[in-house]
Amino acid sequence: MLSLIIPVYNEAGAVEDIIRRSDGMLTGEYEIIVVDDGSTDTTPKILQNIHLTSLHIVRHTQNKGNGAAIMTGVHHAQGDWIAIIDADNTYRPEDLPRLFARVQQENADMIVGFRTDLMKGPFFHSVARNLLRKFAEMCSTQKIDDINSGLRICRTALIKRYAHLYPKRFSLHIVLMVCAGRQGTNILYEPIGYGPRIGVSKLSPGLKGPGNFVKFLILIPWSTWKCAKNKK
Repeated sequence: MLSLIIPVYNEAGAVEDIIRRSDGMLTGEYEIIVVDDGSTDTTPKILQNIHLTSLHIVRHTQNKGNGAAIMTGVHHAQGDWIAIIDADNTYRPEDLPRLFARVQQENADMIVGFRTDLMKGPFFHSVARNLLRKFAEMCSTQKIDDINSGLRICRTALIKRYAHLYPKRFSLHIVLMVCAGRQGTNILYEPIGYGPRIGVSKLSPGLKGPGNFVKFLILIPWSTWKCAKNKK
């Protein structure tokens, strides 16, 4: 069974479209878990008016952060596989079946959507992303095509393994990649499209962009140290 987790915070402009497109693309046994992370816009009202048998909505009474929202979804999930997709329309639910089919066919532990177009973006953004990726490769001792993609599918047991290490805010994905890589996890990468988001970015507007870059740069060796310590 596949459990799709959609963390949401003030995504009124895109969340219903993402949910309905995801429900339309998934087949077999699956569930969609939307974690509303304390939204203050009309997101809660929109979610209340979506009636799908596959949909489960969990609400934080206050904003706790992206990592906390994802893990709330994981703790409510019934599936052996966890899929994660952002609710801002940058990722395409239409890619989910292809990723899920491949990760099962190759008996891998995780598959990550590789944003090929994003790697060719503005010069400074591209340099920053590639610096983080290369640094993470060195620390994780495994090749990484995309360090913090918000579209991925992994075994539930794998994401739960490092639950005590994930930051409540950003970026759960970096910690998962570094720790899983160091333990020799079989990780696949699949090219996906990546489009402009709907709504305001919570990660990179104004001075938040450089600040978060520094945080991520620190998070990589911290994850390496904590994972190594955890194995002892």
